[in-house]
Amino acid sequence: MLSIRDSTRMITEEVIQSSNKVMEQAALGLGFNLEETKRSLILLAGNYSVASLMRETGKMEMANVIQHERNIAEITKGIYTFQSLISDVLMLGKNGYVNNLNGRNSLLWDYDFREQPWVRASFEGNTESSFASLGVHTQNYYLEDDLSRYKRPTLSVAVKVHGFQGDIVGSVIANLDLGKLNGMFERSTYHNRGRIFLIDENRKIIVHQDVERIGQVLPLRGLDKLEAEAAGNFTEAIGGKEHLVIYQPTVIKGLTMVSTVTMKEIADQAIPLKSNLVRILSLCILLNTLISAIITIRISRPFNRLLLTLDAMGGDDTLYLKNRDYRYLELNRIGTKFKELMDRIELLIQQNYLTRIALKEEELKALQAQINPHFLFNTLQLLQTEIVCGNIESSNSIVLSLSGLFRYSMKQTEEMVELATELDHAKNYLYIMNKIYDDRIDVSVRADDPALLRYRIPKLILQPLAENSIRHGFGDIRREGSIRLSVHLAKRGLLVVIRDTGKGMDRDSLRGLRRNIDPLGGKPAKIGLFNVNHRIKLKFGNDYGLRIRSAERIHTTVYVLLPAIPGGENEEGESE
Repeated sequence: MLSIRDSTRMITEEVIQSSNKVMEQAALGLGFNLEETKRSLILLAGNYSVASLMRETGKMEMANVIQHERNIAEITKGIYTFQSLISDVLMLGKNGYVNNLNGRNSLLWDYDFREQPWVRASFEGNTESSFASLGVHTQNYYLEDDLSRYKRPTLSVAVKVHGFQGDIVGSVIANLDLGKLNGMFERSTYHNRGRIFLIDENRKIIVHQDVERIGQVLPLRGLDKLEAEAAGNFTEAIGGKEHLVIYQPTVIKGLTMVSTVTMKEIADQAIPLKSNLVRILSLCILLNTLISAIITIRISRPFNRLLLTLDAMGGDDTLYLKNRDYRYLELNRIGTKFKELMDRIELLIQQNYLTRIALKEEELKALQAQINPHFLFNTLQLLQTEIVCGNIESSNSIVLSLSGLFRYSMKQTEEMVELATELDHAKNYLYIMNKIYDDRIDVSVRADDPALLRYRIPKLILQPLAENSIRHGFGDIRREGSIRLSVHLAKRGLLVVIRDTGKGMDRDSLRGLRRNIDPLGGKPAKIGLFNVNHRIKLKFGNDYGLRIRSAERIHTTVYVLLPAIPGGENEEGESE
């Protein structure tokens, strides 16, 4: 009987662990959706057009306003389509600017958002907190014909919008659909009998399947543990019945997810097991000796074969597992299931690798929009000098080159471009830098065959290399030198060579630079060279990338090896 009681206790603990796992999965699901929401809000908050419209206090030209609104509309289309928990996104500025996903068509035109406490809270508080909850409020700012949102409660999360000087100019607020949140919790509840809801730092219920419970304070003494433990469980009487209470933190500081299940429902699951436990134990004792002897004699050899097969797995750095006959159906099924498991693990590894590549590509696209402020300052200073000196033709060339740099860098629709276009971009940069160096650098561009200029290469890979030649080849010493860009068709692909006659490097510095640009070498110090090399290897494989040679006080030469892609290939999604 002692064994039966111990088994009953163990079964109860297993049920509690299962409930905890269900709660953890629900927390992960909520966290994933909130991370997607956070990513969308940060995308809007960091957008130049959003910050510009919220920062502007005077009257902006209508053409600029229209362009900014179009830019915002392009971003909000993707948010409205893919974010399942988002009901709407409000873009509210301290200057009175108001916008949402459908361009203010569903909002009351005379509603003063700035007078609302939850809006003021989004402007204030800790500026280091990039993603915070504003609690629940009533959506009384929609038109009456918007039945799905008019005067309905919603949970809001916000990200602050910072101006160009670092000051807070507004916020981007996502209204979450409480119905979808509750629906997600219903799918995650324990055996569809428990309840999952959200509480804030004051233990006030902000999301609950029963709308009348929203706003009530949860009267549980066990919640005192929230201050000491991030997650856990306890039992407490609720409405006269003993309940298992499980709590998990969320990605939003201050919000906690709570689940309640009656202990009676958990205990009822052990009753059928109790009735069978005596019979099972008796049968096991009776057959244990005979079954153990038979299994030891007849299964030891094929079982050892299975173990040898599993031990051999991974010897060649792969998860490949051969199918073998282990004589017994059970062992064959184990081998088959294990092989399926290894295949799934390998597939997940590949998917994770592809996901990391996609994230890196998004980071690289964000880098394309960056213009070096120091370069821009020097260019404007140079332009001022040329204008003051009356060099109209030179001033016009500088303006054209600078505008070409901006237009090309900000154009996000193309991933692959013609080599001629990329060379023009590099020449625009070198023209301006050469002017800064008083025309002391001799720049030349040459291709073995004019047809090579029609080949396609990744966008924005040559200008960082030209910038590296200027900064590290010549530095602040404005001495004479040369930079040569040449294009050749090699056996392994298209070869672009950038050679400068700057100060060069010694062998130790060259070896350090080669290690630095290796994607597996850790955190890079030379961001430009590392990003170019990493982009090429991510897109085309390790057979392509950068090779660097240098001799101190003589030259530095960068070889860029790319696959030879003639014009007309790999142009999906491109537009001029």
